[in-house]
Amino acid sequence: MRHIELDRIDLRILERLQQEGRASNADLAEVAHLSAPQCYRRVKRMEETGIIERYVAVLDPVRLGLGVTAFVSVTLSGGRRQDLDKFKAIVAGMPEILECHVVTGEADYLLKVVAADLQAFSRFLLERLMEHFDAVSTKSEVSLEQIKLTTSLPLDARP
Repeated sequence: MRHIELDRIDLRILERLQQEGRASNADLAEVAHLSAPQCYRRVKRMEETGIIERYVAVLDPVRLGLGVTAFVSVTLSGGRRQDLDKFKAIVAGMPEILECHVVTGEADYLLKVVAADLQAFSRFLLERLMEHFDAVSTKSEVSLEQIKLTTSLPLDARP
């Protein structure tokens, strides 16, 4: 993947968009100290190059009735390519799984899962996820309290 050069003006625009994804072009231009057309061209370039992947609304899962967040480590038996591809395809189709990462260590994957309550989480794990796979093991950790949640990347930490 090609590294795309960003200047300090691009970074100002990105910082503002991370704070407020619905910021107007006029607002972005003011923050970046540019004209609106110049700012628009920069945002468009960052969208086209994939730096800006998409715009989303961040929802509160608890207010929507999804009170349980759990992290599930999954270790699959075997490791044949077709099993891994099947796992990825099935996980992609499960809306309860918010994130899936291939990880180092004892497990193969780490999943972030939401559910209405512990019973719903148990049903998801046993009846939906595990029915598809010959897993050597799973390990679940339920979040008791969320201390921090951000979607903002630390732009000043980049090389």
